[in-house]
Amino acid sequence: MKPHMTYYFRFDICGLQGGFTLEKHEQQCNDNIRRTVGRDKIVLILVNGGVDSAVCDALFYKALLQSDDSLRVHDIRIDNGFLRKDESEQVVTSLQQLGLNLRGC
Repeated sequence: MKPHMTYYFRFDICGLQGGFTLEKHEQQCNDNIRRTVGRDKIVLILVNGGVDSAVCDALFYKALLQSDDSLRVHDIRIDNGFLRKDESEQVVTSLQQLGLNLRGC
């Protein structure tokens, strides 16, 4: 496709606006999490050590941690045995370095 054709496809046909940034997307995720969970609910997150569950866990922590309210998010690490060697432990270590408190089973 020629450059002008990709522009036409993205903006005229698909309706994209061109203002996407990771920061805006993260803020939208945080706002959606806060709106959905509210102020009084507790969240249980199962983390298998893969990227999807790890990112989800980190987003929930960032969205819901207000002052010292770390008791709102409970993380349980589930080792399903399907990840690469040591991958689950590497992800767990990274999440713990962010301050997340994972419990394992």
